[in-house]
Amino acid sequence: MAQGPPARQDRPSDDSIDVGALLAEPLLRNTLVAGLGGVHRRVQWCLPLSELGAPAGAGGNGDRPGPPHAGIVVHAHAADLRGPDGPATISTVAARGGVAVLVQTDPRDVATPTELPFAYPEARRAADDAGLPLALLPPTADYRTVSQLVATKVLAQATHVLQYSDRVHRSLGEILARGAGIPPLAYGMARMSEAPVMVIDLDGVVLAHEATSAIPKPDPAVIGAVLVQHLERLAADGTAGAGVTVVDPIEDGPLTCTPIIAPVMYGGEISGLAAVLEPAGGDPHDHAQRRIVAAEGAVLIGSEMLRIRSMTEAEERTRGDFVVGLVHGRFEDGQQLLARARHHGFHPDGRYAVCVAAMNPPDLDDERTRRRSTAVARAAEKIDLLPGGPTLATYIGGNLVVVRPVVRGGPTPDALDEQERVRAFAGHLRKLIGDRTGTAVRVAFGRVGTGARGVARSYREARTALALGRRVDVPPVAGYDELRIFVALSDLADSENGRTFAHEVLEPLRKVDGNARNLESVVLAYIAESGNLNAAARRLGLHRNTTLYKLDRVSRVLGMDIRSAETQFMVWLAHHIDNLVQVGDSLDAELAPPP
Repeated sequence: MAQGPPARQDRPSDDSIDVGALLAEPLLRNTLVAGLGGVHRRVQWCLPLSELGAPAGAGGNGDRPGPPHAGIVVHAHAADLRGPDGPATISTVAARGGVAVLVQTDPRDVATPTELPFAYPEARRAADDAGLPLALLPPTADYRTVSQLVATKVLAQATHVLQYSDRVHRSLGEILARGAGIPPLAYGMARMSEAPVMVIDLDGVVLAHEATSAIPKPDPAVIGAVLVQHLERLAADGTAGAGVTVVDPIEDGPLTCTPIIAPVMYGGEISGLAAVLEPAGGDPHDHAQRRIVAAEGAVLIGSEMLRIRSMTEAEERTRGDFVVGLVHGRFEDGQQLLARARHHGFHPDGRYAVCVAAMNPPDLDDERTRRRSTAVARAAEKIDLLPGGPTLATYIGGNLVVVRPVVRGGPTPDALDEQERVRAFAGHLRKLIGDRTGTAVRVAFGRVGTGARGVARSYREARTALALGRRVDVPPVAGYDELRIFVALSDLADSENGRTFAHEVLEPLRKVDGNARNLESVVLAYIAESGNLNAAARRLGLHRNTTLYKLDRVSRVLGMDIRSAETQFMVWLAHHIDNLVQVGDSLDAELAPPP
């Protein structure tokens, strides 16, 4: 496929006519003698040369230049074009933004009508050089006659555009009122424009690609790539509020189309693009109608996007509140749980496990980041859909929390089989998040439980495993039951005897270090290396003698020989209990019901 970068084309707007259409009128027909290259310029009104004003930097009107007059056809008299005054008149009109010069000729300037096209040679040469259409009108074409003709043409065109715009708006408005979504709106645009229509959002995702059965559709990937480039250019140029734009034709095999693109706006910001893909060979009238369809369709698609976004955000808040209530165990009223569970597809007697993925919290001030984070949560809900009910996902404290139903593999529950299924899901979840965000994440999951209480317990276990993963060496996907030593020690960490034991063993080391925990880290490295002094020194990046000195100091502080297996076990056990205590206290503070 060969294509160039999108570029704006110089075409008249839909609510105006061009110089060529004006010169097709009987009064002005066959009067053009110079400046053929400018006949596509749009026409808005007509003024006499005397009302045009001097160009910027020129004298006249008290040396004050008049305002520019874009789209103005200038009516002049033959005397303004005679001799050296002709080029000056052409320069003045061009400098003030005029689009054509219509000259009321004087019969005395030429002997016969056949000599008229050759009159005023200096002015004709200047008009060709400036690309400014120059027409020599008959002596009867005074300013009043010409200005009435221009006004009639322009107002008639504007009226026609308004009538067609109203018709398109009403037709698409009926589709919008039904709340059918963006694809039906795009299909309505395709039917009225007799051309394919594509809609993309701010992330370049194709929301609709529609056409009637009689119209072939180009490859959405090819068109989507061009629309994304155009979207990026709008964002870079700060022209999100720009109107309809026509870009260069795109070839897709045997199909050639010209995208007529309109930005989809709501809240004063761009949210996507709507494009009518004009087939090759269309006439100017069809092109003008398609521009109107693109502009009106983009407005209504923006309204539909806003409606869908409002509904989606409300549903996400409701689902998020339900998940937060579940994992925090706040549904003390069974009837309240049942009422909300039915809405979200949660089975009170179903088997569930909770996975928690440690992620950076989304930037709520950045619309694109917020949408992408929401998309990750929705994609997590669609991983391996099961008949046991929907997967529920939301963000809590920057972590992605996923409540996953677990379907039993047979008539009796097999705990090992259930946990393997949860492990497989956690692996898929980690891969999904990594692919979507480009960052490595850590996923932890709790044991499978029944109903709301099982979900709350599984969430606490998953959070415990996630927090312990930051303190001890565990795989990036870890289950609470895999941290067997911590599971075995959980009751001890909750007891007063366990807390006292950990405090009595570790506190002397921490007091000596002034809470720097230098000696504690040395003895833990020594224990991790099974009492190998050289390996511990390498692990710590210290000299062997320095490590030995610190270990001797540990023995003096504890009043026990750190080289003995019993002392090492005591320190190791106290360290693990302390980790569990800190994680548990943090979770208790978070999961405590609000006052």
